[in-house]
Amino acid sequence: MLTPRGRVYAELTITRDEENKYFVITGSGSELHDLRWMEEKAYAGKYDVQFKNVTDDVACLSIAGPLSRDILAKVTESDVSHAAFKFMTCQSIKIGDVTVKALRISYTGELGWEFYHDKGDTSKLYDTLMKAGEPFGIGDFGTYAINVMRLEKGFRMWGAEMLTDNNPLEAGLQPFIKLKKEADFIGKDALIALKEEGLKRKLVLLTVDTDNVDPEGNETIRINGEVVGNTTSGCFSHYLNKSICYAYLPSTMTEIGTQVQVELLGNQYTGIITKEPLQDTEPTKTRKAMKAAKLK
Repeated sequence: MLTPRGRVYAELTITRDEENKYFVITGSGSELHDLRWMEEKAYAGKYDVQFKNVTDDVACLSIAGPLSRDILAKVTESDVSHAAFKFMTCQSIKIGDVTVKALRISYTGELGWEFYHDKGDTSKLYDTLMKAGEPFGIGDFGTYAINVMRLEKGFRMWGAEMLTDNNPLEAGLQPFIKLKKEADFIGKDALIALKEEGLKRKLVLLTVDTDNVDPEGNETIRINGEVVGNTTSGCFSHYLNKSICYAYLPSTMTEIGTQVQVELLGNQYTGIITKEPLQDTEPTKTRKAMKAAKLK
C-alpha cells in the first residue's frame, strides 16, 4: 500500500478466498499499523467493506526448502505437486487431522508453504510436520536465517528497504506496480510524476569486504570521502562467503562494479555494487528447468 505521496506505507500478502472475501496477511509488528490505515481509508471513501481481525485466533507455521514438498506429501492426501499446487496460490488442505489454509509462498525464496490454522492446533501441526520430516533432516530456523536467504534472493523488507521515506520505484519494485491499469489507487498520480521526473536514488546490492563485522542497516556510505548514502539491511552471505547489504545511493552512482566505502563500527570497508539477485528463487529455477526440458 502506498501513501498519497507515492511512498511505501505497508507490505501485504492478499489472498482472495471468495469473490468478495479476502485474507490479508502482514508482519506481526504491523498488525494495527496496517489495519488502522485500511479502516481509515474505507471510512473516508465510504466504501462498503467490513474488516475482521483474526490475529488472535489464527497462527502460522511455515515449511521451506527443496525437500518441503516431499515432507508435506507424507502428511496430506492433497496433491501438492507443482502442477496441482502452483506458486502464489492458496488451498484448504488437511495436514494430519488439522485443516489449514496453505499458501505456496516463502520469504526464504525456496520451495515452501505457509500454513494458517486455528492457534489451538499449532502444537499438533508442528509435531506432525517434524515427525514426517525426521528422515529428511528437518529442523527449526529463525529470523536471522530468513534474513540471509531473502537478501540473497533479492527480497525487500518493509521497515528497511521499504519505508514511507521511499517510493517503490527506487526500491526496485516495478514488477509490482501497474501504472497503466485503469483502476485508480492511492499514490498512483504521485508515482507517475516521480517516474516522469526520474529517480534521484536507487537501491543497490553491495558485497562488502569485512573482517569480523557485518552490515546490519543504517550505516554510512562514502565515495571519495563524501557521504552519499546509507545501508538498509545486511548479513553474512553463506552463499558468497562474505558480507552483503542493501543500500540507497544516488542514481548516478549505481553502476555495477562501482566501489564505495561502508562505515562499520567506525572503520571503513570496501563495498562493490553487485548484480542481484545472488541466487534464483525456487519459482525462477523451476521455470528455467521446465523451459530447458522443452528444448530437449
